[in-house]
Amino acid sequence: MRARLDRWLSDLFRAHHCEVVRYAARLVGDRDNGEEVVQNAWLRMSRLNSTAAIDHPRAYLFTAARNAAVDFTLRQNREWTYRIDLDDLGEAAVSADTIEDIFRRQRIARLAVVLNELPRACQTAFVMNKIEGRSHAEIAKQLGVSVSMVEKHIMRALIHCRDRMREGDDDFAAWH
Repeated sequence: MRARLDRWLSDLFRAHHCEVVRYAARLVGDRDNGEEVVQNAWLRMSRLNSTAAIDHPRAYLFTAARNAAVDFTLRQNREWTYRIDLDDLGEAAVSADTIEDIFRRQRIARLAVVLNELPRACQTAFVMNKIEGRSHAEIAKQLGVSVSMVEKHIMRALIHCRDRMREGDDDFAAWH
């Protein structure tokens, strides 16, 4: 039974792949993301146990793609909420009147790049704690994780930033 269901699903996607990708791309803004959305729709549909209740397979496919596009857009918006931006890192990045200001601004820019190398949860916990000043308990509640996990995320971010910023200092020292 499972093999027949998988075959049915594969045939459905092959038959409508181009048009469902075009549809998803219009919903999310570009073809690459449209492909990702269609793949997510396929993964969801692959969990079906039966096709008996599906009277209109093509319509079902497009509905699954639309739902996956909504989830994709929500996830993308949530990720950008905590994307590190220079403006988030303080007033030191605003103007540079002296050589010290220039170096401080460069370090802040480097810190933003280094923070963006971290996994999203780690980055979010770090920003919420060190920049927004939230407690570990508040962060744990908002992220839906334990306080211990928040502590691990923040510690990982601190170690990563320390190590990567030192690499930048070594590069800078070698340059001068």
